[in-house]
Amino acid sequence: MPASMYATALKAHLQHTYFDNVDGARAAEAVKAFTPDVHWQHTQVWAHDGHDARHTDSLEGQEALHAFLAERVKEMQVIRITHHVDEVVTDGERGAFRARVVGPDGSSKGFVGWVELRDGLVQRYMVMPEHAGA
Repeated sequence: MPASMYATALKAHLQHTYFDNVDGARAAEAVKAFTPDVHWQHTQVWAHDGHDARHTDSLEGQEALHAFLAERVKEMQVIRITHHVDEVVTDGERGAFRARVVGPDGSSKGFVGWVELRDGLVQRYMVMPEHAGA
């Protein structure tokens, strides 16, 4: 498969299976983007409810991720942010992406991510703000 097809597929997977479900407060659907043994590491991009870029959450396994997201997505509904994947590069086994979180006033904060894939699902996920002090 050409690299552009892998990138298109990964972008759709990240946006629609993961981020759209996170934004829609559907944690059970969002975790379907990941393998059961996912390593998920996330440094806060958009400060809210006491969470900011000084804190990194690191979780092991889809069940732990579901428990985490089930609580976090409720907070995100209150602040009404959405996630948008802008660019993806991948060879089909690992890849990187640039994305942004957009607030209800249209302001945005960029973030970057690294993923490793297995059987079409994300097995390793690492995200951090694009700019220090974001």
